[in-house]
Amino acid sequence: MKQINQQIGHKIKAKRKKLGITQADLSKKLFISPTYLNLMESGKRKINVDLLLKIADELNVNTVS
Repeated sequence: MKQINQQIGHKIKAKRKKLGITQADLSKKLFISPTYLNLMESGKRKINVDLLLKIADELNVNTVS
């Protein structure tokens, strides 16, 4: 499970950086702390489905195949 968290976190970080969004800006939009976002991006915290969907929406990632 830890490996999945790391993969998801890496993808979030890569997409965020590609869009030029800072951790502080994204965390404000998600109503979470920048520290918590950092922990998710580094794979040290699990991401619940609701938050993952919010992140996908903010980063313009399609969640439907």
